[in-house]
Amino acid sequence: MKKIKLIMALVPLLGACTTKNSIELIVSNPAGGAAVEQMASVPAAAVLDGLGAGYVYVLDASGSEVPSQITHDGQLIFPVRMAPGSEASYTVHAADSAHEYDVVTCGRPYPERADDIAWENERVGFRIYGPATQRKGERAFGYDIFFKHLNNEPILPVLYKDETDPAVWARVDSLRAIDPKLAQEYIDSFSYHIDHGLGMDCYAVGPTLGDGVAAFVENDSILFAWCYDTVEVLDNGPLRFTARLDFAPRALGADSAVVEHRVISLDRGSYLNRQQTWFDGLGTSRLICAGMPVREGGETTGGPAYVAVSDLTQGPDNGKALLGVVMPGSEDAAFIQNHYTVVKEMAPADTLTHYWGFAWDREDFGTLDSWGAHLGEVSRAIANPVEVTIKN
Repeated sequence: MKKIKLIMALVPLLGACTTKNSIELIVSNPAGGAAVEQMASVPAAAVLDGLGAGYVYVLDASGSEVPSQITHDGQLIFPVRMAPGSEASYTVHAADSAHEYDVVTCGRPYPERADDIAWENERVGFRIYGPATQRKGERAFGYDIFFKHLNNEPILPVLYKDETDPAVWARVDSLRAIDPKLAQEYIDSFSYHIDHGLGMDCYAVGPTLGDGVAAFVENDSILFAWCYDTVEVLDNGPLRFTARLDFAPRALGADSAVVEHRVISLDRGSYLNRQQTWFDGLGTSRLICAGMPVREGGETTGGPAYVAVSDLTQGPDNGKALLGVVMPGSEDAAFIQNHYTVVKEMAPADTLTHYWGFAWDREDFGTLDSWGAHLGEVSRAIANPVEVTIKN
């Protein structure tokens, strides 16, 4: 498995030497929290400066090293899983060089595949369509998903490899001239729409929100956003992937040039992305929704601030995608234009935070009810996150 070094964030170091060998952190999970894996975080400057160090690593109470990462916004993060109402001790130690950890969460733009940007962790994979897709006129507004068998190493570079190799498609063209059936058998041997043991893309997006896009609502209709215009990867593992997407200006009512911005991040161990969305040029409050299309044979469930949908996916026997959105502070769930959504009023200066993702019913969650229960746990964790205190 690929490893990545824990790179020091650009933070000032103390000029003087320190006698501190370690800094103790107390991580607590509030009584109203949830026993799901979360990322504990502490300002990187606080520990780097406190230790007078350029590099650090984290140990748990038993002395075992815990993978960690310094993020683009200057946070030292590390994974924890704790019972509600409990606390645990961790220590941060100075290191002479960067420690390396298995890369679990990662991604990149794929200009060779119509400007996709795709990313994954050990559980799930995702894709957003880019400007090349829009230039072709394809109405692919929503988020796409990649099923994964749990605990795999990163699979997207493998799945994309043959799909984007001109030599492979040249051979397809040659075979089609000889025997179309043989050509199709060759395509099936590498297609990422077929599970060859790693995972696959078998979810249809089309002119929908896909898996959880947020979009304005007007007169009971969804104002679908087109594909992103530019993208910047801000974090690329080992524990967190973060990307910023900026969209081309669009007219919305009396507002002639509304520009959408999204920052999306995925952590190790999570089925859900965290997304922050804001708009420049928005002159009035608007209703915004996030959700998934409900297709024939699909089922729905929901709870406080979340909705979930099952989708039969494409293919003869690929199982179901269990899709979900959590939107803190949202109003009641609503069916809008064949989508099951959560909705919220958004003022021009607001930043919307919502969470979206999925699970495969052939892995951790076998039913929509169990998936809905997990979304409820995640919702509680969002409302009552773990807290980190630097012990003096």
